[in-house]
Amino acid sequence: MEKRTNKGIKNHLKGIFTNKTVISALGITLFLLIMFRLGSSITVPGIDISGMKKDDSNSFASMLNLLAGGGLNRLSLFAVGVGPYITAQIIVQLLSTDLVKPMARMAKLGERGRRKLEVITRVLTLPFCIAQSYAVLALLLQNSDSGIKIFGQTSLSDISAGKIIALMTIFTAGTYICIFIGDIITKRGVGQGVTLLILAGIVANIVPNFTTSFQYIKGKMDVQSSNYIINLVLSEGLYILFFVGILFAVIFVNGATRKIPVQQTGQGLTNKVEDLPFLPIKLNSAGVIPVIFASSILTIPGTIAQFLGNWSAGKDFVLKYLTLNSWSGLLLYFVLIVLFSFFYSYVQINPQQLSENFEKSGKFIPGVKNGEDTEKHITRVLNRINWLGGPFLGIIAVLPYILSQVSGIPSGLALGGTGMIIIVTATLELWNSIKSASTTSGYNVERRRIESRFMDEAIKNTSTEKTKVEQLW
Repeated sequence: MEKRTNKGIKNHLKGIFTNKTVISALGITLFLLIMFRLGSSITVPGIDISGMKKDDSNSFASMLNLLAGGGLNRLSLFAVGVGPYITAQIIVQLLSTDLVKPMARMAKLGERGRRKLEVITRVLTLPFCIAQSYAVLALLLQNSDSGIKIFGQTSLSDISAGKIIALMTIFTAGTYICIFIGDIITKRGVGQGVTLLILAGIVANIVPNFTTSFQYIKGKMDVQSSNYIINLVLSEGLYILFFVGILFAVIFVNGATRKIPVQQTGQGLTNKVEDLPFLPIKLNSAGVIPVIFASSILTIPGTIAQFLGNWSAGKDFVLKYLTLNSWSGLLLYFVLIVLFSFFYSYVQINPQQLSENFEKSGKFIPGVKNGEDTEKHITRVLNRINWLGGPFLGIIAVLPYILSQVSGIPSGLALGGTGMIIIVTATLELWNSIKSASTTSGYNVERRRIESRFMDEAIKNTSTEKTKVEQLW
């Protein structure tokens, strides 16, 4: 079994690196991600971050930085990132599920309807982007000791309206550039563009996070102790070991599949289930989308809090109960992830559509009638899976914040978290996209080769027949 697996991986790698189309798509993806990271590291003119102090306890800032692909750390053009676009996507998808009839009809029109909904999403992104741009500026200057200066000022009230509007325009433009880059990656490259932009920011911070964790652990040790070096190595080793353990747990759950056997009408029936083809439903069928959606939704209260200004009661309520630094905020985050897991799994695997496709193609699930019974059976299986996959995603996502609340460790250094889920899920999706592109491209090349050979033989045969006729005459 191991030899087969290794041989399969070698064949996939050979097919990828010998396929010009896939190499070109990978090159485009890599180039755009590098350009995005370069843009994320250049601070917007007028902002001085030389004295900036990192605050690991600010959950709103860390969530914004996650959705910005790391652009908030340097207050770059991409400081707001794709967060507003994701929020707009959530709203449009919710409204497209029979809540708004015209939008529901668009969703059923195929590619044409999808394009119309995408236009609506991008228009809706604009107000969210403007609001979040202002929230970022207010967040940066809410503390006089943050070490940040904007046009030489440490208070937002001291900055002219024109300069604030200019910065908000730059951040808004950065969001639409991110969307544009993501679109090119999705269409011309490999993988889902927006997810890869977020992944690029997380991956870029892995080494700095391990360095920071080492410094944190080192600071907690007694330098005068005779076992200082041994304790330091063991502590850091244990930290890395738990990190890898959680990483493998996420990989395992992400790869777990529930197989529903399927039978084709007209084929020979068999009593052996293992000989039947099957419909695979992943334990985490919604992928990384629930975590990203929940993160995006949770930034809304923090954004609103920045507009409350002097109304301290409302702002205190948001910061006390609706952020990841509070138990109620963590519970809300967990519930949102579970709810989005249920919602998006039904978007990805539509039981009604599957039932109709089975009936049209002459397929059926053994022991289950076609039509409504098949739909109910798939729905029941999907519900059971979601009650496992959804809570697991939620637990992994809130784990670092729980550890931070209990032990006092900065949430950015605790194990688990949204970043790890995105790393695993997005990486596996990228690998599957590369394999799919390689297979599709290889099929197209082989088809063109066969067609060309067939046409050459047809032309040759025609020429031979023509010569024979001329010789006969």
